[in-house]
Amino acid sequence: MIRPASLITLATLLVGISVSLAQTPAPPVAISDTEQRTIRSEKIGRPYDLFISLPENYSTTKQSYPVLYVLDGWHFPLMAFLQENNIYSKRMAPVIIVNIAQSPAGDAMKLRAADFSPTPLPQSLGGGGGGAAMFLDFLEHELIPFIDRTYRTNPADRGLLGHSLGGKFALYALEQRPGLFQRIVAASPALFPDDSLTGEDARRALRALPASVRLDLSVGSDDELGFAKSTTAFAHVLDELKPKGLDYRFTVYPGENHNSVRLVSFPAGLYWVYRPAR
Repeated sequence: MIRPASLITLATLLVGISVSLAQTPAPPVAISDTEQRTIRSEKIGRPYDLFISLPENYSTTKQSYPVLYVLDGWHFPLMAFLQENNIYSKRMAPVIIVNIAQSPAGDAMKLRAADFSPTPLPQSLGGGGGGAAMFLDFLEHELIPFIDRTYRTNPADRGLLGHSLGGKFALYALEQRPGLFQRIVAASPALFPDDSLTGEDARRALRALPASVRLDLSVGSDDELGFAKSTTAFAHVLDELKPKGLDYRFTVYPGENHNSVRLVSFPAGLYWVYRPAR
């Protein structure tokens, strides 16, 4: 028979163990072959967090790698998984992936709107925008040189991936700095009626691309923000212009909305722009 005093002692022991377990922090989850750095832009006056995924054998080889720049830090877990998966799928060659995150993270939505849109955004979407030219200068003159100094990179092979406003910025970069990125993935770009990216100045820039670029453009058929229509219209502009240096494709993913499209368009788009040359 268990005496009452014994029950009290057992209960006290169990409570003590529970408190001890509760006070022991669980170790964080670490992703192999990844690093975090911070760079402060002198041009913009703000810091950016960089989440970097390196090829599997980066530390044990002397090989140089292409660099893929990815807009929005929240895409890092997906991109790190694609890096790991490519070890086995071999759908694309290994690259250094640099995810660029606005800082502080709590202000990311407001800050990305300022960085990614070349013109002011509608008030219905929170306003802001207009800083894309400065952000592009930051990429060209601050971030890319920093990455090239810090890692073994192939400066002749750079990629850029963006979604929503990030996709809009990727198209802006194509028009404004066509030689800066050789591979571009623009998923569900936030294009609006009468967008400057389809204006006459943009058409002139696209007609006169000075370098070869691969572009994967995509959108979900069920995009709830109306970007299926505007992205299709942009694709029609490309079909009309047939830019000499642009190797592009346009895909509408059935049943995908503005956010779900990323899970299919990111890997498919990357596999296409990084496909081996024929």
